[in-house]
Amino acid sequence: KPYLPKGRIGMFMLAKCANAEKVKAAAAAGLNFLRVGANASDGKGSLEAVRMVKEAGLICRYSLMKAYVSTPKELAAEAKMLQDAGVDKITIMDSAGTMFPSDATAYVTALKKAVFIPEGFHGHSNLGLSQANALAAVTAGADEIDCGLLGMARSAGNCATELLVATFQRLGYFKDIDLYKLLAFLDGELIPAMEEYNYHVAVKPFDLILGLAGCHSSFTKRFQNIADEMGVPLYQLIVEVSKRDQKAPSEELIRQIAADLV
Repeated sequence: KPYLPKGRIGMFMLAKCANAEKVKAAAAAGLNFLRVGANASDGKGSLEAVRMVKEAGLICRYSLMKAYVSTPKELAAEAKMLQDAGVDKITIMDSAGTMFPSDATAYVTALKKAVFIPEGFHGHSNLGLSQANALAAVTAGADEIDCGLLGMARSAGNCATELLVATFQRLGYFKDIDLYKLLAFLDGELIPAMEEYNYHVAVKPFDLILGLAGCHSSFTKRFQNIADEMGVPLYQLIVEVSKRDQKAPSEELIRQIAADLV
């Protein structure tokens, strides 16, 4: 908690594991919220857990797990019932990573019509669509997107935080987030730390930058050599040069822009 002056710390809690004394202890320890979770259509069995969280003075989030087992209409009705019970924020969970963007749109749209509390979307990457589903969800009106650094999460992982930030910055969101600092942390600390666990990073920061900038990987050596020679940040150099020329950036142009970054 001392390291997160602007952050909010919370935990996930399966509804069936709710315990009033432990919920109170969580509040006393300084948690901001508890996220009650249950499978879609099981919301009525979660009402006692919701009550415990609210009585402890915590924000009550709620996860509609395996949302795809209900229709959008059914899920929206359940969300309305949970909102009326005191839930503060609700999240549609694509727990198996089976949804398509059209599904994310349909579920978010249905819930937005049924509830006024903030609505989130939680995707997994089993079909490689977590990023596309996040974009579809936000376009449909979702207020929050769940994500994890390097996509780390159960099964095929969640939407990767760094990919989400990069993609959404292209759309005008998250301007207050320093993407370069985030990628430096991943390159310098988190990825090396995960190597001993043989964790495979699906999209490494360098490849993310190529996609963000629209820079072909065949120019890698030229950019790397000039960045090293002139002592400038490689990622910023690629992005700034690509704003001028994505097709065939010359050595002269790269050096000119590198000089501006010194």
